[in-house]
Amino acid sequence: MASSSATTPRRGRLRAHLDDRMYRTGYYLILGTGASGLLGVAFWAAAARSYSAHVVGLSAAAVSAIALVSGICSLGLSAVLVRYLPVAGPSGRPLIIRSYVLTIVLSFLVGGGVALTTGLWSPTLGFLGEDLWPLAFALSTAAMTTFTLQDSVLTGLHAAAWIPIENTLYAVAKLVLLAALAALLPFAGPFVAWNLPLLPAVLIVNYLIFRRLVPKLSAEGGLERRKVISMAAGNYGGNLLGLLGNMYLPILVANRTSASEAAYFYVPWMISLSVELVALNMMTSLTVEAALDMPHLRQLSRRALTHSMRLVVPVAALTVLLAPYGLLLFGSEYADEGTTLLRLLALGAIPNVIAALGAGVARIEHRGWIVTAIQGFQFVFVVALSAALLPGVGIAGVGIAWTGCQFLLAAALLATILRPVLFSGGDRGAVVQ
Repeated sequence: MASSSATTPRRGRLRAHLDDRMYRTGYYLILGTGASGLLGVAFWAAAARSYSAHVVGLSAAAVSAIALVSGICSLGLSAVLVRYLPVAGPSGRPLIIRSYVLTIVLSFLVGGGVALTTGLWSPTLGFLGEDLWPLAFALSTAAMTTFTLQDSVLTGLHAAAWIPIENTLYAVAKLVLLAALAALLPFAGPFVAWNLPLLPAVLIVNYLIFRRLVPKLSAEGGLERRKVISMAAGNYGGNLLGLLGNMYLPILVANRTSASEAAYFYVPWMISLSVELVALNMMTSLTVEAALDMPHLRQLSRRALTHSMRLVVPVAALTVLLAPYGLLLFGSEYADEGTTLLRLLALGAIPNVIAALGAGVARIEHRGWIVTAIQGFQFVFVVALSAALLPGVGIAGVGIAWTGCQFLLAAALLATILRPVLFSGGDRGAVVQ
């Protein structure tokens, strides 16, 4: 009886925890990115077993280039959709449509141009300018942009429960295609398998969005054009610099070392980004809830930070402990070359929680310029130091640069924008309403 009576309060606390919409949305986002991350690891592990390190390195760099161009062409609208859809009311549908049309057209045009000029900015990826590769790259970039934005739409519409389903099905489709194309496309297989499933994913999810979710938008609410444009501009600057730092690193490694080294780098980098997405997802959920409840920003921020640390610290510790064993899935060369890098990157995920909170609070308070400052510092510091360390230290030099940057950012943000949020007494509302 004692055991049963003790279990009941625990179940009640768990139910209350999951009934909290901020936590629940955060968990849906974490499940979605977690499924993508784990199955992404499986994808590149399978690729490493079926393709040479040279092909895997080139494919990873090409996929990173698509993500980079897609991020540039998204115009910072992912955060805008998350921040303003909860309060947009009848303005929500036009906001979604305009965001899609603008970014799809831009992604296709810029993607094609980038592919045709690879001989100038990355001779290693010169094949992207040949034959049908420019068209494939342009279409993949447009599809990736839409795929990314639609998750922000689902989150802003309080429909994040669909994201784990969508991401899992997409990731499984990639794995199936990779196996099917190994003999048919020995060079292009990983690239095609990664990008082809984007089209059905985009069509199915947006059917759900416009047929079922958008009609449920509240008849009340609206948008202040000045605030939306200001936040979009500031967030775009931050996203652009962040992407240049994050997605350019595999390309930088390929250019400064070799395609094989880029493969050994890309796997730990991909794993570390999955760990960091735990905090980013919780801060995205914080953005949605704070948009509807600005007077409780301090309380919500403290809860988001505490809970993110509870999740990230043990995951980071396990990653450090299991790094060599996990990388053995890709082959002994990946474990030998990437273990130190992965451990450094996992350590950096802990202060990155504070950096993610700082950027999240800046977005909530319409202070996009702070997001630009955070990402600008990270871009300059990580890329410059990585470029300096790569020739002598190898790929572990990127881990040193990244982790050092996260600790510096955390200290700076705790002393500035996060100081009134985390260390002021009471719950007196947002600094900027």
